Amino acid sequence: MKRVYFIGIGGIAMANLACLLKERGYLISGSDLDTFGPSAILLKKSEIKYFKNHKPDKVKTFKPDIVVIGNAIQRGNPSLEYVLNNRIPYCSMPELIKQELLVRKKPIVITGTSGKTTTTALAAWILKEAGLKPTALVGGIMNNLNSGFLNGKGEYVVIEGDEYNSSFYDSCPKFLHYQPYIGLINNIQPDHLDIYGNINNIINAFKKFVKLIPSEGLTILNNQDNHSLSLGKDSKSRVKTFGRNRGIRTTNEIAVTPNGLSFAAYNSSQRLGRVESSLLGKHNIENILAAITVSLELKIPFKKIIKAIASFKGVRRRLEVIYEKDGLKIIDDFAHNPDKVLASLSALRSHFPKHNIIAIFEPRTGSSRRKFFQNSYVTSFKPADLVYIAEPYKKSSLNPKEVFSNKKLAIDLNKNGTRAYSLNTADEIIMHIKENFLKPNASKSNIFCIMTSGEFDNIHQKLISLVS
Repeated sequence: MKRVYFIGIGGIAMANLACLLKERGYLISGSDLDTFGPSAILLKKSEIKYFKNHKPDKVKTFKPDIVVIGNAIQRGNPSLEYVLNNRIPYCSMPELIKQELLVRKKPIVITGTSGKTTTTALAAWILKEAGLKPTALVGGIMNNLNSGFLNGKGEYVVIEGDEYNSSFYDSCPKFLHYQPYIGLINNIQPDHLDIYGNINNIINAFKKFVKLIPSEGLTILNNQDNHSLSLGKDSKSRVKTFGRNRGIRTTNEIAVTPNGLSFAAYNSSQRLGRVESSLLGKHNIENILAAITVSLELKIPFKKIIKAIASFKGVRRRLEVIYEKDGLKIIDDFAHNPDKVLASLSALRSHFPKHNIIAIFEPRTGSSRRKFFQNSYVTSFKPADLVYIAEPYKKSSLNPKEVFSNKKLAIDLNKNGTRAYSLNTADEIIMHIKENFLKPNASKSNIFCIMTSGEFDNIHQKLISLVS
């Protein structure tokens, strides 16, 4: 029985992989300093013992056959140094996925700088409901399953292909390890600029991905995204597209309600039928069309596809309603770069036109904590009625010259007609909300959208406790 130890087990992808391997009979343990809510729940559910420190004696006692090094782990980490000094076999997370999940399988790798988690989850759900028994690994928690993985015995592995780096010793994107049989690129936008520097380097990474797809496989591209569509010329496989213009597409027959989306789907000029989904936001139409394209390639009947889409409950932290009462809603969202912020807030504005939308933003990712998007955010928050911007996460660890300024963004937003406050901490934001939104005559038709890639000092629960 293989013993696998995860250094950095608190990352959601690492936690999902650990739980999947545990279900397959592996002995699993690991460590992390910060295990955010969803990961902690997953690991507890799977009865995986892990440690909230990186003391090397934990590795020594466990005696692993192999150690998985998370991409957030750097030299100087005590457990990593112990592994290196004692010549213990180690690998990155994508390397382990390749070794343990993809051998003699047909990987369906879903990529793109946004939308890949939802698209991967939806594609996996459709395959499951159609009886194909897929294995799946998602960088989030699927609400239908309360996990981010499927342990199937079928020939397909549906996997989220992250463009972020693989490990401290391997700077290539994770998706280059996944041997795509079907490779899908939803979109290519500026993101992770702390790693890539500019959009051209990001495009080149996806170009390498396309070149991995075998001639008998399939490349799927978003024809609404010029960067994605341009990579068709680099493919040696068949190419299919989805979006508005051709391929698997929709038209303007789109209905948006507080309960979700409804639109007509076409295969070129052939009308396939109407799609109903509880997902919010027109950006999710692209994600749904992408999953339909994958499913039709696998010969799944369209009736089964739309039935699965209708029953799909989304992914946690993607416009997830975590509290609602008397017209008030609290929404948890993972958006962090300007495109994702705009997509999420535009979705809320279209589905809830009569509500006040209050965005609460914590710059937490490598890119958002730095100045890369300083000016771009000004238009991204336009759909909101009010914006709170916190200080960048662990601001003191950054070079002061490159730090994103929440104060400057607040000034620029106010100049541009969007009311905004720069309040440094979660508690300051909660106090301001208490003083301004909980008065007896205050409107109850408010949507608070918390936008962070982490825990943000437990602000979600603090806000729920405040309004309940």
